[in-house]
Amino acid sequence: MSSAKTTTTKKKPAKPAKKPSAQPAKPAKATALDQAAFKKVSALCLALPDTKLTMTWGSPHFRVGEKIFCGFGAEDGKQVMGVKLVMAHAKSIVKDARFWPAPYVGKHGWVSMDVTRRKSWDEVAELIRESYELIAPKASRAKLR
Repeated sequence: MSSAKTTTTKKKPAKPAKKPSAQPAKPAKATALDQAAFKKVSALCLALPDTKLTMTWGSPHFRVGEKIFCGFGAEDGKQVMGVKLVMAHAKSIVKDARFWPAPYVGKHGWVSMDVTRRKSWDEVAELIRESYELIAPKASRAKLR
């Protein structure tokens, strides 16, 4: 009978996976058009009572009190604004190719809009105002008058 020698080799422990960076990736440099659209949306949002700009999920969001009523960012290379609308309005507006249900919250009346395809800034202002009025507390809405 032949005897076979068995050898055991120790496996090196696997290296732990790299932890994701706590810092968000740096956004690509914005063009003048991108900055102009953001500045206009920002001005429209911040003109409303009790509002502020915060960075949330790596993008600018506008809040009334602590609640978000408008977001702004890039999606598929487009400058996008997100707002909450009355459900019937949200369902009808997404028939227009410039609008689509917002990721994650579209079922609650949030829609995204390609801001560069707006018809006018008045149209954008009306959408922002509708969202604000749905989100803002009564005391903040009373200051609109």
